[in-house]
Amino acid sequence: MSQRVNIQYSVELDKLSETVSFLYNNAMLRMKRLNDSMLSLNSGLDLEMIEQIDMVRLELAQIDIQLADLDKIVKGYLSYKTNQRGQDEKTEDANTAESDRNGSNQQDISINPQELTDQ
Repeated sequence: MSQRVNIQYSVELDKLSETVSFLYNNAMLRMKRLNDSMLSLNSGLDLEMIEQIDMVRLELAQIDIQLADLDKIVKGYLSYKTNQRGQDEKTEDANTAESDRNGSNQQDISINPQELTDQ
């Protein structure tokens, strides 16, 4: 198996779904091709069978690597969304607290003193 290197690149957030779909479809296409090739495997107990099995296992390993990369991408996106949501909530809480300190959330309540003594 050849050496692998991790790379990083960025995509616009609105293009992420399209990019993930492309990578996923590529992995699924490799699986389909592998499945098709497995259907035509020689079932003899010979050296050719060993070579075919080895080829299948190597391709499965490559597909697994692709799927692991996709897993990391999706988990990274979900982590980003979770952090973004948390930041939005913190900002909202800070704004609410600031409004409370400034008195903008205060309500005017009118009490008729006569009502208090009538009870």
